[in-house]
Amino acid sequence: MNFLPRHVPCAAIPAASLAVLFSIVSTQAQINNNPPGGSGPGRGRGPGVEASVVTAARSPEVNANGTITFRLQAPNAKTVRILTDFPKLGDVPVNGSAGFDMTKDENGAWSYTSPKLAPSYYQYWFVMDGTTLPDPQNTFVRPASGVYKSVVALPGKEAEWMMFRDVPHGNLTEHHYLNPDNKTARRVVIYTPPDYSTSGKSYPVVYLLHGANDYERGWTQSGMANNIMDNLIADGKAVPAIIVMPFGHDTTGSTGKLPEVRALQASLGYTPPPAPARGAGRGGARGAPDAAAAAPAGGAAAPGAAPAPGGRGGPGGGLGAAYMEKDLLTLVIPYVEKEFRVIKHKNARAIMGYSMGGGHSAAIGFGHPAIFSYVGCMSGGGANLITSNPERAATANKDYKLIFVGSGTEDTAINGARASHTAMTEKGINHIFSEDPGYGHDYQIWRIYLHRLLQKTFRD
Repeated sequence: MNFLPRHVPCAAIPAASLAVLFSIVSTQAQINNNPPGGSGPGRGRGPGVEASVVTAARSPEVNANGTITFRLQAPNAKTVRILTDFPKLGDVPVNGSAGFDMTKDENGAWSYTSPKLAPSYYQYWFVMDGTTLPDPQNTFVRPASGVYKSVVALPGKEAEWMMFRDVPHGNLTEHHYLNPDNKTARRVVIYTPPDYSTSGKSYPVVYLLHGANDYERGWTQSGMANNIMDNLIADGKAVPAIIVMPFGHDTTGSTGKLPEVRALQASLGYTPPPAPARGAGRGGARGAPDAAAAAPAGGAAAPGAAPAPGGRGGPGGGLGAAYMEKDLLTLVIPYVEKEFRVIKHKNARAIMGYSMGGGHSAAIGFGHPAIFSYVGCMSGGGANLITSNPERAATANKDYKLIFVGSGTEDTAINGARASHTAMTEKGINHIFSEDPGYGHDYQIWRIYLHRLLQKTFRD
């Protein structure tokens, strides 16, 4: 469910909105290229695409009292609103997101100051005369998220567990590879603990999956997974582990990247199938009770074994579930276990994710009890695969050391989470259920879940 206007081609944007956008760009370019005290346009710098868009209207500004002020220089705009992931605030709450009207001053700068907020990272974007845009002054962004979101840090003691601290830090490695089935270039991001290069020991692995409107960098750009693990290890609260963050879709969602994708496929003699109808394959991504139903019936496959064939997502696996399962089991896990020092045992493997990634975690984790001992479903995914199968239900407590299902109460995924909790309770399946008041479908709660789960994983 999304009440926000979607990105549209320039040809479809009303002329009035385009005029406002061009006004913003030209105003900011003029300020940049004619700075106060300068001599001539930009003191020798031309107005190329690398020119800054910084204006006198500073945004965002974190205030000493715990509020945040957001500003947008748009003198010709008729209305500007700011959309955020503030929990339970605002006049238009949809799955936790909240919208607020901004006000314009005599200089044409629109602004909004939030109530006092708890320390955290917050995402936001502007809706100007019906057109969505990120904060043009803020380069801390989260791409590949449906709406291009800006991010702001509100530091404080309560958020130290997710923010950069003066502790030993692990490394992030990006590995690029080709998927031989659909001939696409893919990337997996891999976190290694601070002592990986010197310890000589092997580590357990968390396979951490993203949601439908995200990509493989989401968990580090917005989820702060590496900061969270660094801090937990430094505080002695988590078993040091490698975290593997793969790409969860069959192909890119970036329109600017698609020409390269299609050119590569054509060079390799591959013709992609027609795109599915809008909304196809989304079942279970937001926590339907049957979100694991698409997983293969077998459960004894070893890493590298191909899963049973399936459609695009199937009934409950989320977008690209079939691609994700095969890609993870036949390409990602074999690569990780070849190139990194890992413990090659099911008790040293966890799979967890949010939204679509929760559906993928359920489908793959519950579909392969011989591979994973820890399964975490955040705001998505379910336990139908084991609760509806008497044999699997009977062995679930032996097969899994930890099963987690959780959701915020402002998220439609809460319905699937509650259904999974009820079904597993009736079957006597050990699990952790978390229902968190006030939280929606966003990283505000997923960071909390990751922080909790990393402290419980690989403990025995």
